[in-house]
Amino acid sequence: MSSCIFTLYMSSCIFTLYMSSCILTLYIYSVYVFLYIYSPKIVATPITSLFNLSFVSSEIPKDWKAAAVIPFFKGGDTLDPNCYRPISILPCLSKVFESQVNKQITEHLESHHTFSAMQSGFRAGHGCTSATLKVLNDILTAIDKKHYCAAVFIDLAKAFDSVNHHILFGRLDSLGFSNDCLAWFTNYFSDRVQCVKSEGLLSRPLVVSMGVPQSSILGPTLFSVYINDVTLAAGDSLIHLYTDDTILYTSGPSLDTVLTNLQASFNAIQLSFRGLQLLLNTSKTKCMLFNRSLPAPARLSITTLDGSDLEYVDKYLGVWLDCKLSFQTHIKHLQSKVKSRIGFLFRNKASFTHAAKHTLVKLTIPPILDFSDVIYKIASKTLLNKLDAVHHSAIRFVTKAPYTTHHCDLYALIGWPSLHTRRQTYWLQVIYKTLLGKVPPYLSSLVTIAAPTCSTCSSRYISLVNPKANSSFGRLSFQFSAANDWNELQKSLKLETLISPTSFKHQLSEQLTEYLFIYFAPLHPIIFISTLHILPLQIYHSSVLLAILYLPCHHGLFLPLPPFSPHLLTLYIYLFFYCIIDCMFVLLHV
Repeated sequence: MSSCIFTLYMSSCIFTLYMSSCILTLYIYSVYVFLYIYSPKIVATPITSLFNLSFVSSEIPKDWKAAAVIPFFKGGDTLDPNCYRPISILPCLSKVFESQVNKQITEHLESHHTFSAMQSGFRAGHGCTSATLKVLNDILTAIDKKHYCAAVFIDLAKAFDSVNHHILFGRLDSLGFSNDCLAWFTNYFSDRVQCVKSEGLLSRPLVVSMGVPQSSILGPTLFSVYINDVTLAAGDSLIHLYTDDTILYTSGPSLDTVLTNLQASFNAIQLSFRGLQLLLNTSKTKCMLFNRSLPAPARLSITTLDGSDLEYVDKYLGVWLDCKLSFQTHIKHLQSKVKSRIGFLFRNKASFTHAAKHTLVKLTIPPILDFSDVIYKIASKTLLNKLDAVHHSAIRFVTKAPYTTHHCDLYALIGWPSLHTRRQTYWLQVIYKTLLGKVPPYLSSLVTIAAPTCSTCSSRYISLVNPKANSSFGRLSFQFSAANDWNELQKSLKLETLISPTSFKHQLSEQLTEYLFIYFAPLHPIIFISTLHILPLQIYHSSVLLAILYLPCHHGLFLPLPPFSPHLLTLYIYLFFYCIIDCMFVLLHV
């Protein structure tokens, strides 16, 4: 393995790198930030020299090692310190510098395939969605074979704060990091201090002798290196890591065999963590038996090395799972979360303009509903309709449309696609990225492009091999649904070669546009007229005339267009030009 050696920078490379990081720490380190923001060309050269000097001397300015820790409440007892997550706020230049160091070491680690294939935390192309898709596919495949599938969700106590620096340096040394790099990391972790910032007050600084700084750029990458070899202890079970979140699972036709294998693998994983001086959080380490038809025991007999029995859990990487994989708990959680936000908006609706309402809803509601939506798209239509209902409430908040307004009219009124359309769009994009190899190998290996069988036109189109499925559960797995949905899309898309993701997104958008034009009816005239209050009062009377023009157009899109007499046609032409001239006159005098 070649050595990892830091590369020096040119000032032009640093010119635009630190802008985003400066904003993040503006409220704590506000004295110098404005200088960085408003004079980038002036400070780029000295900053570059400072970065390069750090590489050459293997030293970091002491001011960059000082962190202000903000306690972030996670839930529970507000007086319990364990219920707070420490967020380290570092100087902006420190974060910019760390981002460049992280880029170099990540390129070295990825080029030498250092990380385990089942490590998805903070890696390009990996994420919560890909990790959950993989785990869910394995579980559904096991259920499809009428196997039992049991899992242990492992939680570590203060994982980032428990990293032993000497063990970490040994890992870096074994991965080919040069002596200069090791000296730099030794200096990086030495003489670090932190203080707590709460309610505008700062505590006295304390020396930090263990762990990696949370919220730092290098922290997650170094922690991933630290625990990477834990996967070797999984044995016959499957394991998936997402930084400090670990799931261990196995399946088989015999429940006793499944539990025995899972217990043996869990014991080996615990010993591996102990060797890294990482402690198991027994109260938050849970287990679950995934099963839809086979008889289940009253409880799982999985214990820790200390003899503590594990309890059941129903959440993995932000997605609430249940033993039946119905996603009822997850959707109920999303529904409650969105309802609370919509309730706040409705209670304060008098304080917002129409533009503010539109922006607030767009920034606060869709991100909740879109997070990992391709995971729970397999839920029943009844459950997904509950999310549609809260989404419609958010649209009504913006448009002031009556409660009885049809959802098609709501979407046409605000110009947004439905949740189903968005989920399907994201899902098809995930499939296409899988074909391009832009997803983790554990997903791309689940799909296979079919070889052409004849010289017909349809055989030239890219299609996927449909895997066998024994039940409806198998048809919900990633490998089956991806092939099935892609082949269905190809009936209209008809791609013969793989194109760029941007081109695919454009063609997919065109397909959905045609679908939306057919599926979503134009606004009902009453709804159209009821929304005219959004327009300025100065052009309200012209808008009414536009509504009059709109009536026959709407009527013509639903029913055969009634015959126009010459007099009626002349009237509408006159009203149309009158509206245009009147609106121009009013706008010129506003």
